[in-house]
Amino acid sequence: MDFCQIVTSETDTTQALIAGVRNELVAIPLPSILTIESVAKSDISLVDQEDVIYLRGRVIPLIYLDKLFELEPFAEEEDSITVVVCIHNDSCVGLVVDTLMGQKDIETKSLGILEDNQFFSGASILEDNDVAMIINVQSFIA
Repeated sequence: MDFCQIVTSETDTTQALIAGVRNELVAIPLPSILTIESVAKSDISLVDQEDVIYLRGRVIPLIYLDKLFELEPFAEEEDSITVVVCIHNDSCVGLVVDTLMGQKDIETKSLGILEDNQFFSGASILEDNDVAMIINVQSFIA
């Protein structure tokens, strides 16, 4: 019997919030999360053609990940949305997700040919072999 040694490169491990956007999974690094809010649609305002919420004296622009990633819309509309408020260099953005699936330790894997994609910093394979794309929060704020 022949043996071969499998060498894996070191991976970067971090804690992340796993969230669902339609049938896709995203991982949002915990250090970039300020808060998670359930926001009534009636509390969303329009400023300069952009949906925003007001939170603790701040204007938070909303990024609808389903629209950004061109995913199918839900058949039925909800009265509220789940917003993961992220912060980078004192600037905030609200990422709109469908479901929250909990906190996980994840290993960042390279994206290969998608490495130049500005919205993702990598991918992670979860325990159930699902793949979660890791959100690059800085790309939404910069």
